[in-house]
Amino acid sequence: MTTSPTVNGTVYTFTFGNTVFAVDAAKAGRIVTFSLAGKNILAAAKNGQDNNWGSTFWPSPQSAWNWPPPAELDPGAYSASLCGGTLSLASQTSAALGLAVTKQFSVDTAAGVITIEYGLVNRGTQARSVAPWEITRVAAGGLTFFPMGDGSPTKGTQDLLNLQITDGVAWFAYNAASITNEQKVFADGHEGWIAHVDGNLLLVKAFSDTPATQAAPGEAEIEIYTDSGHSYIEVENQGAYVSVAPGATSTWTVRWFLRQLNPSVSVQPGSADLLNVVRGLIKG
Repeated sequence: MTTSPTVNGTVYTFTFGNTVFAVDAAKAGRIVTFSLAGKNILAAAKNGQDNNWGSTFWPSPQSAWNWPPPAELDPGAYSASLCGGTLSLASQTSAALGLAVTKQFSVDTAAGVITIEYGLVNRGTQARSVAPWEITRVAAGGLTFFPMGDGSPTKGTQDLLNLQITDGVAWFAYNAASITNEQKVFADGHEGWIAHVDGNLLLVKAFSDTPATQAAPGEAEIEIYTDSGHSYIEVENQGAYVSVAPGATSTWTVRWFLRQLNPSVSVQPGSADLLNVVRGLIKG
């Protein structure tokens, strides 16, 4: 069963049971709320100028645009339309990249799953290689984990964010005392998911597993970033780096789950119970 969002200005809100999922079309189609029983798993904006909050989407690799992201894609406003229970958003075209972004959101209320289809549209006159990149910011703290794929974790320009790898699963337990500068880690994933726990709240993002050989140059399927101010963690996932013909669109689907954990589930690196919960959710 699907549900349609309510509309308040530029904010579109899906509500099912005690779960709320909201998107703001005026802020790059950013996911601004994913809450359960009143607790939002996503990081909030610190002020009106802050752009590092909620969940957004960029073209990868970052080396194609450096920093900040192309304004037309983030934080520029997106146009919005509703068709049944599906919310469709579209950006303006990035003048620098010749790319536009589309986002479609729908909710399966029975399964408690948010399905997001991202599109990268080539508005240029030549083929362009690009990968999809979802950047989800959560409050600093908690436990982030994913199954490791090929190779070992690597670093980029920032300090290396250290992972604990146990039985093929990578775990990052946030410890503010060990984060004195920006830290990031790049890794190939396995099974097609990444999860984050904040208190008793579990966020899972599921997607098609991408081989390490299909990652964008200088990027990886899984990336985790922590800022030096201890205000947020970026829980990031990327799809395959593909060539998109002029006028064509490359699409990529991510499914989101949010659940309250039973108090009996151990929330610590290596927790078999926690892994069973995540894998059970994804298999449905």
